[in-house]
This record gives sequence, C-alpha cells and structure tokens, in this order.
Amino acid sequence: MLSECYLYVNGMLFFFLNLPKILTLVVMKIRNIWIVLFLAIASTLVFQSIWLYNSFKSKRNDIEHIVNIKLKETVDSEVKLRYKKCFNGEDDDEKILLSNEKLPEDGHLVNFEEMLESGIHQQILIYQGCDLDIIVLDSIFKEKLTKIGFSLNYSLCYKDSTKVIIDQIGNLSQSKINKAFHSESLLIVDGKRVQAIVDISPFTVFKQMISLLVASFVMLVVIMFCVFYQAKIIYNQYKLNKLREDFTNALTHDMKTPLSTINTVLSNFRSGLLDNKPDMQEKHGKIAMDQVASLLLVVEKILTIAMLEEGKNMINKTQTNIHAMIKELEERFSISNEKQVSIHSIIDIDKNETIYIDTTLIKNAIGNLIENAIKYSGNSVKINIHCFILDKKLYIRVEDNGSGISDKNKEIIFEKFERGAATGKKGAKGFGLGLSYVKRVTEAHSGIVTLFSHKGKGSEFSILLPLPEPDDEYGIT
Repeated sequence: MLSECYLYVNGMLFFFLNLPKILTLVVMKIRNIWIVLFLAIASTLVFQSIWLYNSFKSKRNDIEHIVNIKLKETVDSEVKLRYKKCFNGEDDDEKILLSNEKLPEDGHLVNFEEMLESGIHQQILIYQGCDLDIIVLDSIFKEKLTKIGFSLNYSLCYKDSTKVIIDQIGNLSQSKINKAFHSESLLIVDGKRVQAIVDISPFTVFKQMISLLVASFVMLVVIMFCVFYQAKIIYNQYKLNKLREDFTNALTHDMKTPLSTINTVLSNFRSGLLDNKPDMQEKHGKIAMDQVASLLLVVEKILTIAMLEEGKNMINKTQTNIHAMIKELEERFSISNEKQVSIHSIIDIDKNETIYIDTTLIKNAIGNLIENAIKYSGNSVKINIHCFILDKKLYIRVEDNGSGISDKNKEIIFEKFERGAATGKKGAKGFGLGLSYVKRVTEAHSGIVTLFSHKGKGSEFSILLPLPEPDDEYGIT
C-alpha cells in the first residue's frame, strides 16, 4: 500500500511540476485557454484512470494470492483436525507414531510438518478411513477469510483425477462460476484435488483500496484546483500581453497623428511660411491647440482613473449650470468632418436649480459617452440627451443609434483598456479608457452608471448622481 501511494504521489507530482510548461507551450500555440483547460483536465483524468486501473489489477492479484494461501492453510488445518480425530486426540506434533509403526533405528521421530509437506499424511488418513471432510474445510476457509476482512461468495470443489466433482459446498451461484476466480488446485491423494472458486467483485477490491482511493481523490481535487489556478494565471498573462499589444497599437496610431500634426504646424511657423498669412496662422494654431487638448485629455483620463482607483479624493463639487454644460457639449460634438451628427437634448431642470457636482469631471464623462456614440455609429449619428432630477438625484441619459453592445461585452465594457466590440472595428480607435473613466467619476460622486443596449439597436447610458446640499460634505463651494 505504501509503495503504491509513493508511486502515485511521485507520478502526480511529476505531472503537476511539468504542467506549467505544458500549459504555456500549448497556450503559445493555440491561444485558447478553454482548449488548454480541457486538455489539462483530460490528461489528468486519463492519468488518474490508468493509475486506478493498474492499482485495481494489482490489488485483485493480491487478493487472489491471499486466497491461494488461505486455501492451503485451510487444507493443512483440516488435515490436522482429521488426524486428531482419527488417532484419539493425539496432538503431539513432534512425536506422532502410528500403532503399527516402529521407532526408526536412527531414533529420528516423524515430524508432522514434514508429513504435511510430503503428502504422506493424506495417504495415512485415507488408509485409516478418514477421507477429506469438505464441510469442515468450508468452515475453516470461511473463518480464515473473515479474519482478514474478506466477505466473499465462493465454492469449494473436491474433484477426482479426471476433474469430475466429487463434492462441492459454498454459496456461489452457478451463473458466476465461469467468471469467478479459480484458485490453485491442491493435491489431496490419488489425483484428487481441492479448488476454491471465488467471486472477487469490484466492490470487494475497492473496499480493500479505500485508503488509497481517499488519498487519490484528495490528490485529484488538489491537482484540479492547481490546474484551474494555473490556467487562470496563464489566461491573465495572455490578457495582459494582449492588452499591452492593443495599448501599443492605440498609442502608435492615436498619438502619432496628433504629434505629427503639431510638429507640422510648428515647422510651418518656424520656417516663416505663415508669416504673411494671418488667417492661415489662426487656422493652423487652432488645429495644433485642438491636437494638444486631445492629448492632454487622454493623459488627464489616465491620471484621473489612477487617482480614483487609489482612493484619493479629487472631487471638487461646485455649483454647476447643467443647461450651459450640455449646450457646450452639443456645440463641440455637432461639428464633425466625417459624419452627420445630430444631438438633441431635453433638460427638465429649472435653470435656477442649484446643482453641486465636479463640473469638469462630469462634463468629460458625458463627453466620453457622446464621443463613443459618434465613433461606433454609422455615417448618420443621432444622439438624445435627457437630464432631469427625481428624488434628489440627477439623471443624465445619453441615447444613440449606434451598433449597440452585446451581452458578453456588457460585463467588461467598463473595465480599463477594454473596448469590447470595438476591437478590430475599422476606424474605431482609442485606448479603452472612456467608459472606465465614466464609471470611476460616477462612483466618486457616490453615483452609479447603467447600460441598456441590444446588438445593432443602439445603446442608452444613464448616469445617476445623488445631489447633496451645500453643507452635506466637504469639497462643495
């Protein structure tokens, strides 16, 4: 049992220690964590099944060997009982002489164990009329099996030299005899033999393996946990590498163009090409400033998200004019050189209503929603903005007619650097920071952001912000 456990543990440890290398190699080739996980689990189960099968066979062979030993011990015990019965209870095994025997000249007495080994005892007992008692044999055999914890169905057969059954006893059904284990045939006398036919069921074998099975199950659970944990680590590594790759691509495409534009404008100013062209100077200057503002906005998003994730309080709530803020966003995003953008806003808020929020952060958050709506819509973009106050909460809804978001992407779209269905979408560039920014800013105001969308039917984002009184919390001026 200890040797089997040792081999099993060594085998599983070898498999587990090499599992990271196997998983990494497979991931590099196929890049599908579910296939990797399936292969790892399948290989573990195959290894476990092979080991259990071999252990089962080994344990069954052990039981068969024990049955052979116990049958021999049973025959020997039965002979002793017959000998005592035939010779009036004589039990001195070292000094057994028959009535018609004489003491050998060399003074050596016949040893009973030697008689058992030589088979002479059987001849003597048959000569004295004491033939094998199969009932006694059955009783002894059953007792010996019971002592070692074996509860087996069996039959004891007493056969002549032509293998014809002289006598038979036991509880084994006739239908199971051909499939049962047939022990060694032990010679009794004149070609007559005794054989045990034992039904060694799988349950009996597994019962003898109970401690090994428990250890195997515990080890399997540990291995499966480690496989899942290892797969999770590798999957996270893969996602991190993919994120790094996407971020690098976005950085290359989205930052190269503004920097190139700024560099071109500065070169034109420096070379003097625009010295006598004030209109062109203003136009190029505005283009450069817009590109700088775009880059600053990206940096501001990253810094804002980082600070909010660290729990730093950077919210500066001030009195805000919602009407003016939404109007400014309408004017900014309605002008598009590539698409026809129509923004319609409904503000069900009194202009004299006092609203305290961080104007810059909330305006940027709404701007992100509008920018995404334009980016992920067709050539004709329609955006509806609805603002209202209900139960001292500010509701800001941004609805578009874009491509919509699938249920799968809804779960990850607010994570940092996640772009969901935008990944690989032609013309849809970005870092995947917009919605993460919206979520962080909203949560920093103790609010929530919700999403209602169907693939191909547009999206509706709702920002819900509680409106505190001026004295309710610090930061309000």
